[in-house]
Amino acid sequence: MRRPLTQGPGRLFYGWWIVIIGCIQDAVKGGTFNTGFTLYFLPILNELHLSRAATSLPFSLARVEAALGGPIVGYLIDRFDVRVMLVVGTMLAGLGFVLLSFTPSYVLFVLVFMGPLTVGFQGFNHATMASVNHWFRRQRGLAMSIVQTGQAIGGVVIFPLVALAVLKLGWRPAAFLSGLVVLMLLPLVLLIRDSPESMGLLPDGERPTAHDPSAGAVRPEHRPDDMREFTAREALRTRAFWLLAAFHGLRNIPYSGVSVHLVPLLVWKGLDEPMAAFFVGLTAFSTVIVRPLMGWLGDWRSKQKIGAVGVLLGALGLLVLTYSDGALSHMVLFAVLFACGEGINSVTWALVGDLFGRRHFATIRGWIGMLQSIASIPGAVFTGWIYDQTQSYTYALIPFTISYSVAALALWRLPHPKRLAQLEVRPRQALS
Repeated sequence: MRRPLTQGPGRLFYGWWIVIIGCIQDAVKGGTFNTGFTLYFLPILNELHLSRAATSLPFSLARVEAALGGPIVGYLIDRFDVRVMLVVGTMLAGLGFVLLSFTPSYVLFVLVFMGPLTVGFQGFNHATMASVNHWFRRQRGLAMSIVQTGQAIGGVVIFPLVALAVLKLGWRPAAFLSGLVVLMLLPLVLLIRDSPESMGLLPDGERPTAHDPSAGAVRPEHRPDDMREFTAREALRTRAFWLLAAFHGLRNIPYSGVSVHLVPLLVWKGLDEPMAAFFVGLTAFSTVIVRPLMGWLGDWRSKQKIGAVGVLLGALGLLVLTYSDGALSHMVLFAVLFACGEGINSVTWALVGDLFGRRHFATIRGWIGMLQSIASIPGAVFTGWIYDQTQSYTYALIPFTISYSVAALALWRLPHPKRLAQLEVRPRQALS
């Protein structure tokens, strides 16, 4: 029988090691993929002689793939050992970058980008967040925020290295080196564990009062009110689920459109490419500060109110970018405000765990992710098409600002979920 591990005095709760590993994973993903790919936009456009809409197409098609695969990936994460999903996802993402560096045509570029690269990154991102949701309850918002702060840390630490590689070596060597960095994550992945109960521990490092040898699980002293477990089917029947899905979709439309075009957007405002890359890094640095702060505030106050305010600040940032004359002070203000709109992402995913529980989190998150991805599919292509038609991004940024504002309203009005029908088995009354 496996000997359970306990938390001794002064010993760091193992859940925080899960958070640290997840943060490192997200740093690599953020620096090489989420933020890093905006650096590839103009070089690929010029080398393959594409329009901006065509260059944006792979990013939108990747959203289609994420939409179709989200519930499936979520179910597999809930069903199997999270390490299996993390190993497969990391290997696919790393090999995807390597293969991308050798693509000779636009069609092969799209296939590799949509295939191993996107599938790999989508897979281990879901798995990490599901694991953290299992390990924390009271500090869920802070823990998830720290994990996803890794994306911003990657923008500060890894993104400049990717920018240097793209500018000095070209986008193909940069993609190859990025793949090697991703593959180096494999040893860390093996340290992830599904849940605290699998190690004889409790969420948040709570102390047990009794141990049930037959169940092999530790019982807590008390259960908080939020320990209601919804299945995916039950969650789909609640108004809260659909408002959360609407929020994530509306919030992700502006982010998907702006993040892909961020360097071109800043060049449009009069900055050169190195200065534009600097402000992409500044946006990421701002998120490093904003995301944990909002996670802590969400655990302390209301996650949905903090999330709604953050999205409204992001909308204000887009207005600053739209009507700015390119002054550096305006660009700094845009970077900070836009970081607020992205920084609440972790808080709102933690809210999913608060509302629907731990057991089916990955599956429920997968369904929300599917709807979110469907909504954001046209974002990058729409942005590129607007520029191709008008030589300006203005008429893309205005609808994005409205989308952010409606998302804030949906989150602000979010109710707590209630089961529409309780499927309980009641004992039959004795026959008289």
